[in-house]
This record gives sequence, structure tokens and C-alpha cells, in this order.
Amino acid sequence: MFALKLLGTHAIMSLVQFLFMPAFFGLWQDNVIYQWAVGILYIAIFWLVVYADASSRGSEDFKKGDFTHSKGAISGATASIPALLLYISALIYGYPSETVNWFITILRVWLVPYTMLFTSFEHMILWTIPAIILVFPVVTGLSYMDGERRRKGIIAIIDRAKSLKIEKSKINSKRKI
Repeated sequence: MFALKLLGTHAIMSLVQFLFMPAFFGLWQDNVIYQWAVGILYIAIFWLVVYADASSRGSEDFKKGDFTHSKGAISGATASIPALLLYISALIYGYPSETVNWFITILRVWLVPYTMLFTSFEHMILWTIPAIILVFPVVTGLSYMDGERRRKGIIAIIDRAKSLKIEKSKINSKRKI
């Protein structure tokens, strides 16, 4: 199931980025430009991996004849369920509260590519997180649909190569005569 693969991709990318976060964000902590550059780089790497995963799956499904335009968005929405459940749990638990809200902490780890957004817009975190959660299915769906375009491009290249091969064989057969 594609949604589980997306969920695994999200988990692995969050873990890897979480592990490298102190190394990257720890440098030049007072330099706002550097911090934002690393934050944007984190988001770009995350979305590049998600794009490659979803686009590849879309291309494979198109090749098999199993492609539907909504499959990417539905899978992205399904993969967003853990983040949505953590967000709802954090709201139920109460934010901000006097004690540590572990749901927000876990949610921040799960959504680690957006760390710079969370730290910059701390006062708006309850509005920032739902926007991020809603963007995931949209981008995943668009990336999945791009797999169709990529596969059609591959088919066009194969067809051109076949037609060139046929033309070359015609030219070679004329030379033999």
C-alpha cells in the first residue's frame, strides 16, 4: 500500500533530519539568514524525497495500468493521519499548558523538517501545524500525478528510438543494394 510507504518515508526522513538537526542548526545560532537557509533546505530535502517517492510510484502504477489521479492525494491524506491524531491529542491535552505537552513535542519531532517555522511562529503554532498537515496530501497527490507525465515522456523517448532504429535499418538496406 502506497500510504504505508509514504508513512515510512516520512518517518525515516523525520528521524534522519532530527538526528542532524543539532549539527546544522547549532552552527551560527545568532545568524538568522543561516538559520532560515538551513530551515528551507530541510523542507526542500524533505519534499524532494517525497516527490521522488510519489512520482516514481505514479510512474510505476501508470505502467501497470493501475494509475488513478486521486491515489496520491488519498495516500498522502492517509499518511497524514498520525500527525493529525497527534495534533488533536495536543489540543485535547491543552496548549499552552503549565506542564509539558508531550503530544506537541512528539508532533514537532514528526514534523521536524518544519522546525524553523515552528520556532519562528511559536505564537501561531496551532495554526501552522494544520496548514502543514493539509499541504502533505496536496503535494503528494501532485507528485503522484507527475508520474504519469514522466512515464509518457519515457514512452515517447522509446518510440523515438524505435523509429530512428527503423530509419537506420532502411538506410543500411539501401546501401547494401
